Formats: sequence, C-alpha cells, structure tokens
Amino acid sequence: MSDLLSIADIHLMPQIADAADLLLPSKLTNMFASGRPIVAIAARGTGLADEIEGAGIATPPSDAPKFARAIEQLLNDKELRSKMGKKARLIALTRWEKNSILTRFETRLRELLGTPKPKDKPRGNPRT
Repeated sequence: MSDLLSIADIHLMPQIADAADLLLPSKLTNMFASGRPIVAIAARGTGLADEIEGAGIATPPSDAPKFARAIEQLLNDKELRSKMGKKARLIALTRWEKNSILTRFETRLRELLGTPKPKDKPRGNPRT
C-alpha cells in the first residue's frame, strides 16, 4: 500500500460535508505516511481540516471549483508540494505511528494515575 500511495504527487480526499467532523478516514494515516500533500473536502474547524493543516489544503464542501483550484495549485507548485509532503510525513511519524501513539497513551495513563515514568535501564555492559 505504501508503495502505491507514494506514486501519487498529491492525494485527494472527497468527503461528505457532515462526515468531516465525525471521524478521520482510515486512509488518511497512509496518505500522511506517503509523504504527499492532501486536498480534502472539509469545512474550516472540522477535525479533518485541523488534522491536515500544513500538510494539505482543505476546501469547503460543495465548492468544486475551489477543490479543483487547490489541486492545480499543488500540481503547479513543486516547492509547496514538497513542504506539505514533508509535514504530512512528520504527522505520520509523530501522531499516527504505533509506538508514538502507545507512548502518548502510556504517558497520559501515568499522569492520570500519578505514577512516575520508570527509569530507563542502562545499556551495554554494566561492569564498564
């Protein structure tokens, strides 16, 4: 899947207007991981629009001309495509990578329970 998504210059995410704040599409994490920018249909202030901030362009629902212009903008601006693609990859690694999610989850649980983080075990030969 990763190889397939990496072929694209940009990713398109048409969304039903009412769905942009209900859940994030499962394909979004793979789109981020590909390091390519995203053009999504999502109203400003929705979860989807907020999630792709800096890694793509959110266009208002029912505004096909604006969606088309956003696609053209990214296709015609290699530097912007690259910048947003790098941000997408960073989002994948910092927000959606399994170990990152589990670390944040563990940290939050420890905060709620008032349990300190265990000390890291020393690496290498303990006798040296």
